[in-house]
Amino acid sequence: MKHAYWLISLYFFAVLVDAKPGDVRVDEDPNYWGYQDIRKALSNTDNKSWMVYRTLRSTDRAKHKCVYAEVKEKEAEENAYEFVQKYLKEDGTTEKQTLYAIPYKTEHPEGKDRKIENAMRVTKNKESENGRHYRLIFSDYKCCDILRALEDENGAACELYLHNNCVNEAVPPTCEHQYEKACGYGSAYKHQVYYDSCKNTTD
Repeated sequence: MKHAYWLISLYFFAVLVDAKPGDVRVDEDPNYWGYQDIRKALSNTDNKSWMVYRTLRSTDRAKHKCVYAEVKEKEAEENAYEFVQKYLKEDGTTEKQTLYAIPYKTEHPEGKDRKIENAMRVTKNKESENGRHYRLIFSDYKCCDILRALEDENGAACELYLHNNCVNEAVPPTCEHQYEKACGYGSAYKHQVYYDSCKNTTD
């Protein structure tokens, strides 16, 4: 028993040694603004994306698996993007809901003028002023999107998504590098959400 406890302690120590926190300042660095167009990311022709891993571990939402978002066709006069979110709960049941993403620009800490919207407010009612806020850290506008969940972990929580046509492949190196830089390096910052069985479970 003591030997097993020692091995477990050694494992968690190794994980912590391997871990290195990310830098939130990447989100507002003008050098990355070209990768932070939230409307362009939401308009990806491969409109279904899967959360592969996230930093969040300590809430009920962190227990959700096989999370995907599928963006519906946007009406020309509408500012909101309608999408369907579906995921597998801890008890094995699936949850599905229709949500709306309303793009906006975050305020730069040094007052620099950002030309494009880089964030979104997600709500169940598009007329509501409430909702959860997400900032786009990085998108390659093809396979990968990285979001900052601003209501979690004091605004430092991250989520990495791969689009449906890419999810069975490895995370693109550029995307993984950006995640490690902005969100954290090491397995402690990569709480797995997507599994090979997910498409059969929630599709």
